[in-house]
Amino acid sequence: MREIVLYTTEHCSLCDAAMDLLLSIPEIRGCTLRTLDIATSDELMVEFGQRIPVVAIGDAQLDAPFDAEKLREWLQKNAVR
Repeated sequence: MREIVLYTTEHCSLCDAAMDLLLSIPEIRGCTLRTLDIATSDELMVEFGQRIPVVAIGDAQLDAPFDAEKLREWLQKNAVR
């Protein structure tokens, strides 16, 4: 089972929209979804602070902004196997 990580933080409307989008896409079936709040780590803040929300599977990352079509294409390349 593939793990999808959503790098996010509180009070981020783009992050909330990304979560809603992820949950609405059937392509994530069979994957686990984990959220990481970048505010919990200085390292995460440096790496993702200007890019959130970021969706990651392994080393592959999709930075915002993205819509449903772009997310589906990215998931097909990186999660659906």
